[in-house]
Amino acid sequence: MERKMMKITVEIADKPYRLTISADEEQKVRRAAEQIKRQIAKLKREFDATLIEYLSMAAMRISIENEENKERLERGPEAFKLKALVSQLDDWVGRTEDPSGGGGVVRAAERPPIVKPKAKRGRPRKNRPEGEGQGDGRRQG
Repeated sequence: MERKMMKITVEIADKPYRLTISADEEQKVRRAAEQIKRQIAKLKREFDATLIEYLSMAAMRISIENEENKERLERGPEAFKLKALVSQLDDWVGRTEDPSGGGGVVRAAERPPIVKPKAKRGRPRKNRPEGEGQGDGRRQG
């Protein structure tokens, strides 16, 4: 399947650039040009420099942001899952992180042991007055 190509003009640093791109990339390219424009405007408010220096610093800031986003995407979901699993394991074994920030692990306060109720088998017992029904199980009479 052939992609539909189109020509657009974007302005970067007060200079128009004519680009031929696929139609599905148009919005992405326009947003990128706007981001560059915003970065240059921000740098102009903060620093007195040449256009080349503004462009270089804008490129650097955008590249750093891009790298941070890539790192977040690469390890984001796994990191969240891993933290959740570690938390579950800590709860399970009764351990917490060292509050002093030393990175160690401290045992939580001793918890009472888990006691399972005994399984009841057969019919429930009847409460009988003392002395009744005791013995070898035969009726005396």
